Amino acid sequence: MFNKDESSHQELVQRGIELEHLLQSTDHSEQDKQAALMDYLNLLNSERASDLGITFTERMLERIMAAFEAHPTADLAVDQLYTCLLLQQFHSMQFDSWRAHPAIEKCQNALTMLEAEGRWSDCLRYCQDTANTYAENHFWPEALAYSRRAYSSMRELIKQNIKVLENGELLDLTDSAFSLITCALHTADGVTPEMEAIMQKDLGSEAYSAVYEEAKDAADSEPVTDPVELTAEYLAIRFELEEKIDEALEHERGYYDYCKEYWMAKRMILRSDYGIRWKSPIVLNPNDEFH
Repeated sequence: MFNKDESSHQELVQRGIELEHLLQSTDHSEQDKQAALMDYLNLLNSERASDLGITFTERMLERIMAAFEAHPTADLAVDQLYTCLLLQQFHSMQFDSWRAHPAIEKCQNALTMLEAEGRWSDCLRYCQDTANTYAENHFWPEALAYSRRAYSSMRELIKQNIKVLENGELLDLTDSAFSLITCALHTADGVTPEMEAIMQKDLGSEAYSAVYEEAKDAADSEPVTDPVELTAEYLAIRFELEEKIDEALEHERGYYDYCKEYWMAKRMILRSDYGIRWKSPIVLNPNDEFH
């Protein structure tokens, strides 16, 4: 949330308006546009102006999506995915990254195009970060879906003997398998035989077993959660539930002991609005401390 004085706020708003005009202008090079865009986004980030960042990136994403619909190209698809990642980042600053879900859903066609065209490095970055967004909110089925796509992208890059991405990131299929297994272990089906067969083939049985045990130990060490969260009934209302909790807490998030008030609101709403009895991590983990 942006908490500076009104004049500073208006100055950032005005800079955003000027930048939008520049981005739509034909009088500037793409390099100049990208430089100006990054300067502005870095400024919003440094000022913790997440509200303005969300508004700006949502408008930018709408324009890119409209252009992609009219004339789908790989470059527009890449722009769409990276803008969506920016939106996720600004939402994360506000502790409401689940709100990026509709935008992520709308980017499915762009991601599918890039996968079809073999733009694996772009797919990998997007899917890894998007999986993390969902995992942070414990939306495990969505996190698993993007972890699987990230794993597939990394496999394709390694098949091409690519070991390092343009940004210097080293490709490690073991790390990707760890993320995939971690997400799967938090879902009702767990690691399916199909997933296990693929990873055993890629890593070898011994290496796969080691990664699986590491991921299972990490999952087992986390606080116990109510199994009701794996049921179809609960999964169907998660996003609506988050909205109701957010309204109940008057859109305040991230403060000390926030999790306890969040869980209290969640328990009451689940019972009153959906008839679902849910136990919080505090109840299920009496020896742990939460803040």
